[in-house]
Amino acid sequence: MKNISILIVEDERIIAMDLQLQLQALGYQVCDIAASGRLAIACAERDRPDLVLMDIHLEGDMDGVDAASEIYRRLKIPIVFLSAYAENATLQRAKNAMPYGYLVKPISPRELHATLQMAMVRYTLQHRTDEELGRMGKAMQAAELDVWEWRVEADQMQTFSLAGNAPRASGLAANESIRHFIEQVDARYAAAVSEAIAGTRDHGCALDIRFRARAEPGQDERWLHARARCFDDDAGRRIIGVLQDITGQCRAEERLRQAATVFDSTSEGIAILDARRKVVSVNPAFSQHTGYSAEEAMAWPDIDPLYQTPHSFARAGPPASSDERNLWQGNVNYLHKNRKVINIWESISIVPAPNGGVANYVLVFSDISSVLAAQEQLTYLAKHDPLTNLCNRRMLQDRMEYGLAQTTRHQKMMAVLLIDLDHFKTINDSLGHSHGDQLLSTIAARLQGSVRASDTVARLGGDEFCIVLGDIESPGDVDLMAQKLLQRLAEPVRLEQMVCYVTGSIGISMAPADGMSVDELLRNADQAMYGAKHAGRNRYCFFAPAMQKAAEVRLQISNGLHQALEEGQFRLEFQPIIDLASGRIREAEALLRWQHPEHGVINPAVFIPIAEECGLSGKICEWVYDQALSVIREWRDTVRDDLRIAINVSALHFRDLQNPARWLDKLRRAGVPGQALMLEVTESLLLDADRKVQEALDLYRAAGIRIALDDFGTGYSALSYLQRYQLDCLKIDQAFVRRITDEPRDHALCEAIVVMAHKLGLKVIAEGVETPAQAAILQTCRCEHAQGFLYSHPLPADLFVELLRQRGGRLPGDFPPDPRALSA
Repeated sequence: MKNISILIVEDERIIAMDLQLQLQALGYQVCDIAASGRLAIACAERDRPDLVLMDIHLEGDMDGVDAASEIYRRLKIPIVFLSAYAENATLQRAKNAMPYGYLVKPISPRELHATLQMAMVRYTLQHRTDEELGRMGKAMQAAELDVWEWRVEADQMQTFSLAGNAPRASGLAANESIRHFIEQVDARYAAAVSEAIAGTRDHGCALDIRFRARAEPGQDERWLHARARCFDDDAGRRIIGVLQDITGQCRAEERLRQAATVFDSTSEGIAILDARRKVVSVNPAFSQHTGYSAEEAMAWPDIDPLYQTPHSFARAGPPASSDERNLWQGNVNYLHKNRKVINIWESISIVPAPNGGVANYVLVFSDISSVLAAQEQLTYLAKHDPLTNLCNRRMLQDRMEYGLAQTTRHQKMMAVLLIDLDHFKTINDSLGHSHGDQLLSTIAARLQGSVRASDTVARLGGDEFCIVLGDIESPGDVDLMAQKLLQRLAEPVRLEQMVCYVTGSIGISMAPADGMSVDELLRNADQAMYGAKHAGRNRYCFFAPAMQKAAEVRLQISNGLHQALEEGQFRLEFQPIIDLASGRIREAEALLRWQHPEHGVINPAVFIPIAEECGLSGKICEWVYDQALSVIREWRDTVRDDLRIAINVSALHFRDLQNPARWLDKLRRAGVPGQALMLEVTESLLLDADRKVQEALDLYRAAGIRIALDDFGTGYSALSYLQRYQLDCLKIDQAFVRRITDEPRDHALCEAIVVMAHKLGLKVIAEGVETPAQAAILQTCRCEHAQGFLYSHPLPADLFVELLRQRGGRLPGDFPPDPRALSA
């Protein structure tokens, strides 16, 4: 046995020296002698003796009991008390210091030796036990285990850690009754925990239960696992066991359950491979997509039978980063079990092994066959017309650019034919859009079948088509093709139970003569088509530079019309309409004039059709009406109260019943009677008229406004609408009046018109009267009114007022016209 080092704590010097001699004689080593409690603590900390021999009554403010307690608390050194006192109070205090022996002075060497030896044996055993308990406590702390004990008879519940002062892993209260313990359990699990503890108490069965601890709002949930057994001994019945915080484990298990659910239920196929690329697991979606069962896939030597083309993705080394775990993704082709190829979007990831290598490959894939089919369909639709399956404008652009490049390379010509169906809107509106679509599809098939496979046929929208002919030797080839196309278009089209006929107008531009850009060729072909329509439709027309000049003029006029409205460039002039019998001015026709700041006066015949094309005719018509109301109100107030103004009204005005209602409201607010106005309409309006036109005309006539049919005889002149509509006046077009003295047929027509009008109760106005002879013939035909240069040119409002005031509003000359003028 090694020499035992002993610290002597004794305040009497002689006794301390005697003890030192005895201990040295017995073979012990005395490391130091201390006379006070504080000195004893300092020496113990410095020398670390194996045992302290401690006197109780010491000098200073700290006696031996207090010093012994402090030394044991700090250093765990065994203490043996040596004292001359043994009364109960001293013994009780000494016992609280947990000494390893108590000697009463005087003592013999044998007694001292035996006590010291027993103290060291006890200390050694205690030290080993403490070390074992310490190791066990650390292990339980590492395992997040607490010890819990319930003394059944005393109803005392304790939880503690074997690691001493380490915090309890369970987080539950340390000393409570079993009821308080149950209250710390989540309410959803409290009954099960109480029942399990009662079963262990009553039947001695082992307790093993997992439960969730009650958490305050805002706190994270905690899961605990309790295990215990019941013991009966002298202390009574006790249930002793361990509590483990398994929150992390439960969360991991929940994530695993979620992953398993995702694995089994996801619509994407998943295959897990080992490092040799052999299938170890697949999910149900894998079998649904590929047709292979899990057993069949796991029987493969590797994953290659799944691919149409072998796909090697093995990695030699471990991934350098988490990003490299996503090994590959892209589009591949799988072979279904039925040998059908399926388009797949595949992602391959790596599961790293503990040694840094590859543990598994994870394949995640989805069938994108339908997506690719949809993409192909979208790509097709992006370049084709969905109704006719012809090229659309976008693809036509590409084809024309390619054709122009070939034209330059091979020094040949290219032709662009723009085709517009004549009066297709009438067919579409009368037969319905479904029949219109059927007609367009039939026409598209005819056009496609009329050209070469290398030529392009496109639908630009509506009833407009375009054909691009490449590798043209001469314009004569295009001429023959245009004739062929017109013939094919004119063929009858059967639409269910009816037969329909349609024609087309074709405009042609040639490259390089008419341009070398797509936009230029299309623009020029459009101008040529415009010319074909104006030439009578059902024909073709080659582009000429004059067409472009005309188009530029139309564009300038269209742009200028907006400015003309804003800047007040329009004005009205008035031409008198006279009574042929008396020469009295009965009314005046308001004629629109455009005083352009650069081009001077622009003829209405030029800008009115363009205004209708660009949608400004309504605004211009509204302006004319407002001006006419203002003028006639002033004239009736200041000049003559029986005057009337006639204005021309666009056919578009009658398409919306809100327009007549608005005009009649303006008429009332202006205080002008309806008899002061006459509206002139064209034959085309009545020919295409519907219920709205009839209602609008009835509204105007009910308000006293007269309705005149302008330019009678130049249009369709269908007598049916003269019977159907309530009119007040016919105006004979100046084309008949101009030749009335030279052409007997025109004379007869004018006479017939007057007779017919009178039979229908209509008045007649002859336009364009320029000579007395014309006036005389009209008088003999019993035409009531006339207007023309013979009587007056159109005048500004102020000059027209002067004309009215001269001679009481009667014009000089022979009235009624002298028949002798005919011989002259």
